[in-house]
Amino acid sequence: MTAAIPQTVITRQMVFNELVKAGINKDIADDLAYRYYKNELTHKNIEFLKENFNIKLEKVESSLKADIEKVETNLKSDIRELNNKIDNKLTNLIINVDNVKNEISLVKKDIYNLEKNNKWIFSLTFALWLTVLGGFIALILN
Repeated sequence: MTAAIPQTVITRQMVFNELVKAGINKDIADDLAYRYYKNELTHKNIEFLKENFNIKLEKVESSLKADIEKVETNLKSDIRELNNKIDNKLTNLIINVDNVKNEISLVKKDIYNLEKNNKWIFSLTFALWLTVLGGFIALILN
């Protein structure tokens, strides 16, 4: 005895499910599944459906490509804008850092000048104090 080759049994429901999965309206898919199952769908009908499906698929593909290109263009534009904003912020930050450095330099110079003035004032005050002290000593000794 030879083993029988298993044959796939295709039910009307299986055909219907596949047609619906392919994007065909349920009522039309039901009619087509019935015709296919009853072997009433001709080769010509299948070719016609295939061509229509391919045309719809091509339209969807080109629509998707156009949408993708728009999104890419928008993303590139947004990225350019963000890069420009980042560059501007970085430039402003660098300028601010330079300004702070300059202010620090000015403060250092002011502190140095203040120290020089304080030394001079201290020396002058000390000299005046010594003079007054000398004057008091001279008065006391006289």
